Amino acid sequence: MQKLYVVRGSNNCRKVEAVVGNLGLEVETVALDFASGGLKTPEYLALNPNGKVPTLVDGDYTLWESNAIMQYLADGAPDNTLYPRDGRTRIEIHRWQFWETAHYNRWLGTLAFEIMLKPMFNLGQPDEAHIAEARGFFDKFAPVLDARLSQGPFLVGANPTLADFSVGSFAAFVGGMGLNLNDYPHLRDWYARLDSVPGWAATAPRMAA
Repeated sequence: MQKLYVVRGSNNCRKVEAVVGNLGLEVETVALDFASGGLKTPEYLALNPNGKVPTLVDGDYTLWESNAIMQYLADGAPDNTLYPRDGRTRIEIHRWQFWETAHYNRWLGTLAFEIMLKPMFNLGQPDEAHIAEARGFFDKFAPVLDARLSQGPFLVGANPTLADFSVGSFAAFVGGMGLNLNDYPHLRDWYARLDSVPGWAATAPRMAA
């Protein structure tokens, strides 16, 4: 059986676990303890030298990077709307997965770390300069996402795909970042719409409740 190593509350783990739940895959989940150094043990670093999650082990094959794991799992499942076989549709999904990593979620990650995780794990005071920079980039890239979502309910076609799970992976944390989504109504409604997608709501991190 495939084995997935995660940390509860991680947005990158959530998007992979949402794929598992949505497609009804049989994957053993192993939860590691971030606070106690579970990602830095020699055994885990042998699987993922980055010391990050998630990591998938499938027999003698080990894969890290959440978007790659999502593609691998969905590609191995029977035909599904999360990751359609059509080549151009897949390229569109990949485009948004690359975009979220390089742009949108890169800056949401900064906000989550500075505003939420630092106080939670006693990592020092929030860096106001980093927060201001991240909010500036959010205001640069959120309109791109809002405009796309004005064209349909999901990012690639009429059904949710891996693109939605990837770009939406910070959904549970947005409220705690102090971002005003009323300026981006299509984005705001899309975050709410994701909660109706099978496998998504069930993976919401308890820490953000």
